[in-house]
Amino acid sequence: MRKHRKIPVGFSSLGMVSVILSLAILISSGVTLHARIGATTEECVARYGKPVRDSMQENGLLYFRDASLCHIVHFQNGRCDVLSVFSIKSDNGFALGLSDDQIIGILKDDGGGRDWDPVNRLTINRIWNSSDREIFAIYDTMRHKLVIMTRGAYKREKSNPTPGRNTQTRNAPA
Repeated sequence: MRKHRKIPVGFSSLGMVSVILSLAILISSGVTLHARIGATTEECVARYGKPVRDSMQENGLLYFRDASLCHIVHFQNGRCDVLSVFSIKSDNGFALGLSDDQIIGILKDDGGGRDWDPVNRLTINRIWNSSDREIFAIYDTMRHKLVIMTRGAYKREKSNPTPGRNTQTRNAPA
């Protein structure tokens, strides 16, 4: 015979519905907040906090920093299309490398919740395609920087590179 647990006094089925609805709203808003690629400036500010540097007028960039990471976000037509992430902790002036767990977390959170497929190429850098092939990511092992970029941003950059800007996105994965 099964024993039934008693519901604590004051915890009605209406209270349970309220808790479930609150959790559903919290979870769904978290998914929206984690859609960095494609996010608006307001969504990025809500996610990362006040930018430490605002270069929107000059080149469409906002710079964010937290306790361990720096996020440089590029906007095109009001939406994030390139995101660079690296450690702010330095060893002799150089950013420390990102761990595999950090990279996987950043790809999932800042890549819009997509699944990622590693690209096998003869390179020291690590490369991923999103499962929908709309965006890709490159981890520069020498600079310890992860760049997530839309295909549109890649095509725009390749056809009209920014003078003086050094980028390793010249050979995006197919």
